[in-house]
Amino acid sequence: MTQIRVAIIGAGGIGGAHLNAYGAWASLCQIVGIADVQLEAAQAKAAQVDCAAFADYGQMLDEVQPEAISICTPPNMHLPVAQAAAARGIHVLCEKPPARTLAETQALVDAMAQSGALLQFAFCHRFHQPIVQAQDLLKSGRLGQLVQIENRFGFRFARAGHSWFTEREIAGGGILIDTLVHSIDIFRALAGEVRTAAAAVSTTLPIQVEDSASLLLTSESGVIGTLTCSWVTPVSEAKVRMYGTEGEAVVDYNGPHGLCYRLAGDDTWNLMPFDQPDRFTLQAGHFLECIKFGAQPLVSGQDGLAVMRVIEDAYKGIA
Repeated sequence: MTQIRVAIIGAGGIGGAHLNAYGAWASLCQIVGIADVQLEAAQAKAAQVDCAAFADYGQMLDEVQPEAISICTPPNMHLPVAQAAAARGIHVLCEKPPARTLAETQALVDAMAQSGALLQFAFCHRFHQPIVQAQDLLKSGRLGQLVQIENRFGFRFARAGHSWFTEREIAGGGILIDTLVHSIDIFRALAGEVRTAAAAVSTTLPIQVEDSASLLLTSESGVIGTLTCSWVTPVSEAKVRMYGTEGEAVVDYNGPHGLCYRLAGDDTWNLMPFDQPDRFTLQAGHFLECIKFGAQPLVSGQDGLAVMRVIEDAYKGIA
């Protein structure tokens, strides 16, 4: 099969992660262009794979004619870039959050649906092997009925106040939309659709958006979720803990193992193997395979809309 021609729009840190991920699938794809408003950044990334660099993404789409793109720009550019791709029938892997608002996300999803091209949102945790293992464990019934999920992503964000992440007009909000967007999708993957959501936020730094946030969710089946995140706590923590009527399970992103679980009466934890590539690599591979075989992505436009409905309800509740 001819390699899929892929371009990346946005040459920052996440653009680099996508570039590296595609590199693991060289038999499936070829990077043909990288665009960024800062041409030097695009050139630096392009030099790694010997492809063309552009400051104007529209010019790149017309000149190198990719079949697929990764949108790795700040959120305010997700919709216009996706619309440009849709107009050209180009498949899209779009970084989180899907857009700044639910309305923008709906417009993005509609444009891609009308184009007939594939749209996959980059909720990369869906491809994290321990999360997939947790889904399988829950489906097996070994933990009994799922009752509660706790998730925390906490770290100290040195760039807060010095980057677009804390500019509302660009990012759409603060850490709630930037980080809890992942937590909401993880909750949905494990517990199903969200029925209710309530949020609390705080701001410690001299910025105009929230730097710490918590969500209390309930699923349609009654599972309770407590999701917390912060940009100002010094100890990095990234954990998902699930409690069922017959046992509990933990995914610790900073630990050496994959999923750990113990059932009622167990004296020790059972450790699941963590032997697959990282989630960005698996995410890119899934996107390419969907293009190759004409399959629908695991993380669709509807998933992006579902997450953004929770984000919008959360912000409305604290307005």
